[in-house]
Amino acid sequence: MARVKRSELAGTWYAADSSGLRQQLDRLFLAAGAAPSAPLFGLIVPHAGYVYSGRAAAAGYGRLAAGEYRRIVILAPSHLAAYRGVAVIEVDAFETPLGLVPVERQGVEQLLNHDLYRSNPQPFEGEHSLEIQLPFLQCVVPGIPVVPALVGDLDGSDLAEAATALRRLDDGTTLFVVSSDFVHYGWRFRYTPFPPDGAEAVRSGLRALDMGAIDRICSGQCSAFQRYITETGATICGRVPVALFLAMYGQRSPGELFTYYTSLDVTGDYEHCVSYASIGFPRPG
Repeated sequence: MARVKRSELAGTWYAADSSGLRQQLDRLFLAAGAAPSAPLFGLIVPHAGYVYSGRAAAAGYGRLAAGEYRRIVILAPSHLAAYRGVAVIEVDAFETPLGLVPVERQGVEQLLNHDLYRSNPQPFEGEHSLEIQLPFLQCVVPGIPVVPALVGDLDGSDLAEAATALRRLDDGTTLFVVSSDFVHYGWRFRYTPFPPDGAEAVRSGLRALDMGAIDRICSGQCSAFQRYITETGATICGRVPVALFLAMYGQRSPGELFTYYTSLDVTGDYEHCVSYASIGFPRPG
């Protein structure tokens, strides 16, 4: 009997039924206005509810073309569980209102051959950062299997070792998707590096903070990105998955920022807001 991870986000983070979800995604792709580009090696996309960050995610996923990939490795942060290494779930498929997303057993087994990658379904319970990506993939690259990984704590040599294990999945037809929002601003997030003196002041301050991180990400500077996080305290929830990707990708080809905005631009709330960006990394050669 197939082991299926059921959707925990349908009806809250995105539409509950297939027709409504398909229409929601179509509107997001139309608003993003992205067209397929040259094959990507990696893609950083946000993971908030679709009404907030869906347009930013669509700006990245809209660059993908069917037929270019045979599998998708998803690196997402764990918001609810703390652990060393990377958690992998051993199921046959994830389910969304659009149907089943197969899990590639070979890729999962390759990762589990390394000590830092462990079979652990617990962090996946209630976690949104990985599942939120699946309907986008079902739209643009339907039927392509995924290798799901929730990244925990990785410091020093652990990061380099985890990147080496991940690099073994790069076969020229694998896309690496990194799930991350950017700066979380406001007292609810315990991060107010500047006072909330109006929408424009907050928007400008957030953009400066985020671009400092994004510039280092696009140039492939893993160590510089990590130092920036330490120096600024920037509350980028997917900082460890981003660092893991950068440690694997290196400085092969510059990344490209496809779109950037904040929840302030959606809701008007400048006292508490989250930033969203979509960044693509070309496949070398």
